Amino acid sequence: MNQSKAPIYEALEKFRKMRIVPFDVPGHKRGRGNPELVELLGEKCVGIDVNSMKPLDNLCHPVSVIKEAEELAADAFGAYYAFLMVGGTTSAVQTMILSCCKQGDKIILPRNVHRSAINALVLCGAIPVYVNPKIDHELGISLGMEIEDVKRAIEKNPDAKAILVNNPTYYGICSALEDIVKIGH
Repeated sequence: MNQSKAPIYEALEKFRKMRIVPFDVPGHKRGRGNPELVELLGEKCVGIDVNSMKPLDNLCHPVSVIKEAEELAADAFGAYYAFLMVGGTTSAVQTMILSCCKQGDKIILPRNVHRSAINALVLCGAIPVYVNPKIDHELGISLGMEIEDVKRAIEKNPDAKAILVNNPTYYGICSALEDIVKIGH
């Protein structure tokens, strides 16, 4: 795939040049309704802050530029699929858990997950199987999940439906994601 392409940005630039007058959200109307926002973020940034519409695709059911961007991301990461998210990491974590787990399903995850993961467990009724990360006592921070700990969790819970990995952690620590994926499969 051509990794030099930026399908969403290219579509936004083309859309900006179309000079369409928006009557929907966001309320700043591409900056015209909020000069302070334009001063803070810049005209170019606010000018491409627009809602989903046909030329820009739709995140809920991508069929054009968003679909192409997701395919490029998957290719770049060596994954079968990649999904673009809005709403920050919280929405991505919750989407992962809610799409993989239902009431009574087990999910393997590190003990130091973000509260968004706990909220998703409450919403769907999944059962957490915690892996306790080691601590770097010199720095006083949690580390990533170790391969042997993940293997033990899988062996003890072969019926687990998913593994959630904080990668990176809030302290920039990365677990061996590729190895975790391999043993998970």
